[in-house]
Amino acid sequence: MTKPYHEMTPAERLATRIAKNREINERVQSAPVTEKKRKVTGATERTKAASNALDKFHEIRKSQGIDAAADYLVAKRNQ
Repeated sequence: MTKPYHEMTPAERLATRIAKNREINERVQSAPVTEKKRKVTGATERTKAASNALDKFHEIRKSQGIDAAADYLVAKRNQ
């Protein structure tokens, strides 16, 4: 039987805390890793599309110049 926390010496408190932390670490290490599937929402799709458009913009800007990249964005907006 263990002593209540308030009756422990500082060394016993430290030892108890270390033991509890080790238990927690062992449980975390042994727990299977599960990947939660995120529900893709409309906002997520728009963010991905905007990110893709921005990446494409930078790619065109580097290869063809800023005017061609601006034309790409205008065309993309008019679609």
